[in-house]
Amino acid sequence: MGWTTTSDYERHAKGLFMIHEYLDREFASDHPDFPRYEVLGSSLHGKTEYYAAVRSTDRETGKAVVFALSALVSYKPHDPDGQTLGWKEMSERSGPYCFNCPTRILDLLDDTDNPDATEWRKRCREHRTEKREAGRAFQEGAVVRFKMPFVFSGGIERQEFTVEKHGRALRFRAEDGTLCRLPKARERAFEVLVTGAVP
Repeated sequence: MGWTTTSDYERHAKGLFMIHEYLDREFASDHPDFPRYEVLGSSLHGKTEYYAAVRSTDRETGKAVVFALSALVSYKPHDPDGQTLGWKEMSERSGPYCFNCPTRILDLLDDTDNPDATEWRKRCREHRTEKREAGRAFQEGAVVRFKMPFVFSGGIERQEFTVEKHGRALRFRAEDGTLCRLPKARERAFEVLVTGAVP
């Protein structure tokens, strides 16, 4: 399925609904000719990924199943055409390639025998575990070495950094003394060379 864009969010919903609440309303449906869809819980990750536990109820049999829905999200408040909000949804059964679904959403889902959904749920839980472990590893003073180097302007590559905390933000000081911001550092493979201070 392709992208859906709208000008409705900026014109009518901003100030009344957060983005994930707006998408909750979009994905819920009570049309009499189709199954009923209810969003039981949802989350927005960094304004770029939406996750929801959705209950689908067959109107003839009354059978209900709770499955996961994910969507890539694009929010451009200054879009020249006024299409400020866009999304591209995908069921877990299609094996979406985004794995930041919160555990609280995963815990709402019914069991499934769909292999793509099973693998997706597994990777989401593994991803959450890896992020927690990375958070514990990135303590003040820790020295970490990433499996793949970060490439900076001029083609300069750096792999080994000392972790520094500046307020709530993490910064990484390279061996040459340069202080760096490393986007998505927690999602990269790394090893801890020196353990930092435990708060």
